[in-house]
Amino acid sequence: MKNLYPLTIFFILLNILVTQAPVSAQGSMEVSESRLLSEYFDNVYGADERLVSGPFYYGAIRGSIQGHPYYFDEDWKTGSVEIGDVRFDNLLLKYDISIDQFILKYITTNNASYQVGLRSGNITKIIVGLHTFVPLPESRDTISVPFAELLSDGKVQYMVTKSKYLVLTNGSGMTDYVYKENLRQYLYTNNQMVPFRGKKALFNLYPELKAQLKQYARKNGLVLGPSKLQDKAKWIDQCNYLLEAGK
Repeated sequence: MKNLYPLTIFFILLNILVTQAPVSAQGSMEVSESRLLSEYFDNVYGADERLVSGPFYYGAIRGSIQGHPYYFDEDWKTGSVEIGDVRFDNLLLKYDISIDQFILKYITTNNASYQVGLRSGNITKIIVGLHTFVPLPESRDTISVPFAELLSDGKVQYMVTKSKYLVLTNGSGMTDYVYKENLRQYLYTNNQMVPFRGKKALFNLYPELKAQLKQYARKNGLVLGPSKLQDKAKWIDQCNYLLEAGK
Protein backbone atom coordinates (compact mmCIF):
# COMPACT_ATOMS: atom_id res chain seq x y z
CA MET A 1 0.00 0.00 0.00
CA LYS A 2 1.25 3.50 -0.82
CA ASN A 3 2.26 5.76 2.07
CA LEU A 4 -0.65 8.16 2.51
CA TYR A 5 1.18 10.52 4.92
CA PRO A 6 2.45 12.85 2.13
CA LEU A 7 -1.03 12.84 0.63
CA THR A 8 -2.53 13.93 3.97
CA ILE A 9 -0.06 16.80 4.18
CA PHE A 10 -0.90 17.77 0.63
CA PHE A 11 -4.60 18.03 1.33
CA ILE A 12 -3.90 20.15 4.41
CA LEU A 13 -1.79 22.51 2.27
CA LEU A 14 -4.46 22.47 -0.43
CA ASN A 15 -7.10 23.44 2.12
CA ILE A 16 -4.92 26.37 3.27
CA LEU A 17 -4.41 27.50 -0.33
CA VAL A 18 -8.12 27.30 -1.07
CA THR A 19 -9.05 29.10 2.17
CA GLN A 20 -6.62 31.96 1.54
CA ALA A 21 -7.38 32.27 -2.17
CA PRO A 22 -9.44 35.27 -3.35
CA VAL A 23 -13.15 34.69 -3.83
CA SER A 24 -13.83 33.61 -7.43
CA ALA A 25 -16.29 31.57 -9.47
CA GLN A 26 -16.76 27.98 -8.27
CA GLY A 27 -15.77 26.63 -11.70
CA SER A 28 -12.40 28.40 -11.57
CA MET A 29 -11.71 27.04 -8.09
CA GLU A 30 -12.47 23.47 -9.22
CA VAL A 31 -10.05 23.83 -12.14
CA SER A 32 -7.36 25.18 -9.81
CA GLU A 33 -7.80 22.31 -7.36
CA SER A 34 -7.68 19.77 -10.19
CA ARG A 35 -4.45 21.30 -11.48
CA LEU A 36 -2.87 21.19 -8.01
CA LEU A 37 -3.82 17.55 -7.57
CA SER A 38 -2.35 16.69 -10.98
CA GLU A 39 0.88 18.49 -10.14
CA TYR A 40 1.05 16.68 -6.80
CA PHE A 41 0.84 13.24 -8.37
CA ASP A 42 3.34 14.29 -11.05
CA ASN A 43 5.87 15.21 -8.37
CA VAL A 44 5.30 12.27 -6.01
CA TYR A 45 4.80 9.39 -8.41
CA GLY A 46 6.74 10.67 -11.40
CA ALA A 47 3.88 10.52 -13.90
CA ASP A 48 0.32 11.68 -14.42
CA GLU A 49 -2.19 9.21 -12.95
CA ARG A 50 -4.38 9.55 -16.04
CA LEU A 51 -1.56 7.95 -18.04
CA VAL A 52 0.14 5.63 -15.55
CA SER A 53 -2.84 3.58 -14.46
CA GLY A 54 -2.37 0.10 -15.89
CA PRO A 55 -0.74 -3.10 -14.62
CA PHE A 56 3.01 -3.55 -14.27
CA TYR A 57 4.73 -5.14 -17.27
CA TYR A 58 7.56 -7.60 -16.75
CA GLY A 59 8.68 -8.09 -20.34
CA ALA A 60 8.20 -10.75 -22.97
CA ILE A 61 7.87 -14.43 -22.14
CA ARG A 62 11.30 -15.96 -21.61
CA GLY A 63 12.49 -19.31 -22.84
CA SER A 64 13.51 -21.12 -25.99
CA ILE A 65 11.70 -18.70 -28.29
CA GLN A 66 12.57 -17.27 -31.68
CA GLY A 67 11.48 -13.70 -32.34
CA HIS A 68 9.73 -11.16 -30.13
CA PRO A 69 6.12 -10.12 -29.43
CA TYR A 70 6.39 -6.44 -30.44
CA TYR A 71 4.85 -4.50 -33.31
CA PHE A 72 8.15 -2.96 -34.41
CA ASP A 73 11.18 -4.43 -32.64
CA GLU A 74 12.49 -4.84 -29.11
CA ASP A 75 13.76 -1.24 -28.77
CA TRP A 76 11.87 1.50 -26.99
CA LYS A 77 10.31 4.07 -29.31
CA THR A 78 9.62 7.73 -28.60
CA GLY A 79 5.99 8.64 -29.00
CA SER A 80 2.96 10.43 -27.61
CA VAL A 81 -0.37 9.40 -26.12
CA GLU A 82 -3.61 11.38 -26.32
CA ILE A 83 -6.26 10.94 -23.64
CA GLY A 84 -9.24 13.14 -24.32
CA ASP A 85 -7.90 16.64 -24.95
CA VAL A 86 -4.61 15.94 -23.12
CA ARG A 87 -1.46 14.90 -24.99
CA PHE A 88 1.54 13.31 -23.27
CA ASP A 89 4.73 13.76 -25.33
CA ASN A 90 8.26 12.29 -25.34
CA LEU A 91 7.20 8.93 -23.93
CA LEU A 92 9.12 5.67 -24.23
CA LEU A 93 6.75 3.07 -25.71
CA LYS A 94 6.55 -0.49 -26.97
CA TYR A 95 3.54 -2.29 -28.42
CA ASP A 96 3.32 -5.91 -27.27
CA ILE A 97 0.90 -7.39 -29.80
CA SER A 98 0.88 -10.83 -28.17
CA ILE A 99 -1.17 -9.29 -25.34
CA ASP A 100 -2.40 -6.29 -27.38
CA GLN A 101 -1.07 -3.67 -25.01
CA PHE A 102 1.07 -0.56 -25.32
CA ILE A 103 3.82 -0.50 -22.72
CA LEU A 104 5.13 2.70 -21.13
CA LYS A 105 8.55 3.02 -19.53
CA TYR A 106 8.83 5.85 -17.04
CA ILE A 107 11.24 7.08 -14.40
CA THR A 108 10.02 8.21 -10.98
CA THR A 109 11.45 11.15 -9.06
CA ASN A 110 13.77 8.78 -7.14
CA ASN A 111 15.15 7.40 -10.45
CA ALA A 112 13.29 4.09 -10.26
CA SER A 113 12.39 2.64 -13.66
CA TYR A 114 8.98 1.05 -14.22
CA GLN A 115 7.11 -0.49 -17.13
CA VAL A 116 3.31 -0.41 -17.15
CA GLY A 117 0.66 -1.45 -19.63
CA LEU A 118 -1.51 1.46 -20.69
CA ARG A 119 -5.26 1.06 -20.22
CA SER A 120 -6.62 1.50 -23.71
CA GLY A 121 -10.23 2.29 -22.85
CA ASN A 122 -9.64 6.04 -22.43
CA ILE A 123 -6.91 6.54 -25.07
CA THR A 124 -7.92 8.38 -28.25
CA LYS A 125 -4.63 8.21 -30.20
CA ILE A 126 -1.03 6.99 -29.93
CA ILE A 127 1.69 8.28 -32.26
CA VAL A 128 5.02 6.45 -32.56
CA GLY A 129 7.33 8.10 -35.08
CA LEU A 130 5.39 8.25 -38.35
CA HIS A 131 2.89 5.63 -37.20
CA THR A 132 -0.54 6.54 -35.81
CA PHE A 133 -2.62 4.10 -33.77
CA VAL A 134 -6.29 4.49 -32.86
CA PRO A 135 -8.76 2.30 -30.98
CA LEU A 136 -10.35 -0.18 -33.35
CA PRO A 137 -13.93 1.02 -34.03
CA GLU A 138 -16.86 -1.13 -32.98
CA SER A 139 -14.78 -3.09 -30.49
CA ARG A 140 -16.92 -5.11 -28.09
CA ASP A 141 -14.44 -4.68 -25.24
CA THR A 142 -14.74 -1.16 -23.83
CA ILE A 143 -11.92 -1.61 -21.29
CA SER A 144 -9.14 -3.23 -23.33
CA VAL A 145 -9.81 -1.89 -26.81
CA PRO A 146 -7.54 -3.27 -29.57
CA PHE A 147 -5.40 -0.74 -31.43
CA ALA A 148 -5.18 -0.40 -35.19
CA GLU A 149 -2.54 1.43 -37.20
CA LEU A 150 -4.23 4.13 -39.25
CA LEU A 151 -2.67 4.02 -42.72
CA SER A 152 -5.13 6.36 -44.46
CA ASP A 153 -7.47 8.85 -42.87
CA GLY A 154 -10.51 10.53 -44.35
CA LYS A 155 -14.05 9.54 -45.19
CA VAL A 156 -12.60 6.07 -45.65
CA GLN A 157 -10.17 4.98 -42.95
CA TYR A 158 -7.72 2.21 -43.79
CA MET A 159 -6.69 0.33 -40.64
CA VAL A 160 -4.36 -2.57 -39.94
CA THR A 161 -4.15 -4.73 -36.83
CA LYS A 162 -1.31 -7.12 -36.02
CA SER A 163 -1.14 -9.89 -33.46
CA LYS A 164 1.47 -12.50 -32.60
CA TYR A 165 1.21 -15.92 -31.03
CA LEU A 166 3.63 -18.71 -30.17
CA VAL A 167 3.75 -21.95 -32.15
CA LEU A 168 5.99 -24.99 -31.89
CA THR A 169 8.91 -25.17 -34.27
CA ASN A 170 9.57 -28.27 -36.34
CA GLY A 171 12.33 -29.31 -33.95
CA SER A 172 15.21 -28.75 -36.36
CA GLY A 173 16.23 -25.32 -35.03
CA MET A 174 17.80 -23.98 -31.86
CA THR A 175 14.48 -22.92 -30.32
CA ASP A 176 11.29 -24.72 -29.30
CA TYR A 177 8.82 -21.93 -30.15
CA VAL A 178 8.54 -19.15 -32.70
CA TYR A 179 6.35 -16.05 -32.90
CA LYS A 180 3.93 -16.03 -35.82
CA GLU A 181 2.29 -12.80 -36.95
CA ASN A 182 -1.32 -12.36 -37.99
CA LEU A 183 -2.29 -9.31 -40.06
CA ARG A 184 -5.84 -8.02 -40.56
CA GLN A 185 -6.94 -5.08 -42.67
CA TYR A 186 -10.12 -3.04 -42.50
CA LEU A 187 -11.96 -0.18 -44.17
CA TYR A 188 -14.10 1.99 -41.91
CA THR A 189 -16.61 4.39 -43.45
CA ASN A 190 -20.10 5.60 -42.62
CA ASN A 191 -19.88 3.81 -39.25
CA GLN A 192 -19.34 0.52 -41.07
CA MET A 193 -16.33 -1.77 -40.59
CA VAL A 194 -15.47 -3.90 -43.63
CA PRO A 195 -12.65 -6.47 -43.95
CA PHE A 196 -10.24 -5.24 -46.65
CA ARG A 197 -9.09 -8.42 -48.40
CA GLY A 198 -9.03 -7.07 -51.93
CA LYS A 199 -10.13 -4.35 -54.35
CA LYS A 200 -13.71 -5.59 -54.37
CA ALA A 201 -14.26 -4.38 -50.79
CA LEU A 202 -13.72 -0.75 -51.84
CA PHE A 203 -15.61 -1.11 -55.12
CA ASN A 204 -18.62 -2.43 -53.21
CA LEU A 205 -18.58 0.62 -50.98
CA TYR A 206 -18.12 3.19 -53.76
CA PRO A 207 -19.00 1.61 -57.13
CA GLU A 208 -19.20 5.06 -58.77
CA LEU A 209 -15.43 5.45 -58.26
CA LYS A 210 -14.43 2.04 -59.66
CA ALA A 211 -13.21 3.24 -63.08
CA GLN A 212 -11.20 6.14 -61.64
CA LEU A 213 -9.61 4.01 -58.94
CA LYS A 214 -8.62 1.26 -61.39
CA GLN A 215 -7.09 3.87 -63.69
CA TYR A 216 -5.15 5.45 -60.80
CA ALA A 217 -3.73 2.08 -59.74
CA ARG A 218 -2.57 1.28 -63.30
CA LYS A 219 -1.10 4.73 -63.90
CA ASN A 220 0.91 4.68 -60.66
CA GLY A 221 1.94 1.03 -60.80
CA LEU A 222 0.24 0.17 -57.51
CA VAL A 223 0.27 -3.45 -56.43
CA LEU A 224 -2.78 -4.09 -54.27
CA GLY A 225 -1.92 -7.51 -52.90
CA PRO A 226 -2.41 -8.51 -49.26
CA SER A 227 1.08 -7.50 -48.09
CA LYS A 228 1.38 -4.24 -50.11
CA LEU A 229 0.21 -1.95 -47.32
CA GLN A 230 1.79 1.26 -48.56
CA ASP A 231 0.43 0.86 -52.11
CA LYS A 232 -3.01 0.19 -50.69
CA ALA A 233 -2.71 3.24 -48.42
CA LYS A 234 -1.95 5.43 -51.47
CA TRP A 235 -4.96 3.92 -53.23
CA ILE A 236 -7.27 4.73 -50.32
CA ASP A 237 -5.76 8.24 -50.13
CA GLN A 238 -6.84 8.71 -53.75
CA CYS A 239 -10.30 7.41 -52.93
CA ASN A 240 -10.59 9.97 -50.13
CA TYR A 241 -9.38 12.70 -52.50
CA LEU A 242 -12.09 11.79 -55.04
CA LEU A 243 -14.75 11.68 -52.33
CA GLU A 244 -13.69 15.08 -51.05
CA ALA A 245 -13.59 16.56 -54.54
CA GLY A 246 -17.06 15.22 -55.32
CA LYS A 247 -18.76 16.98 -52.42
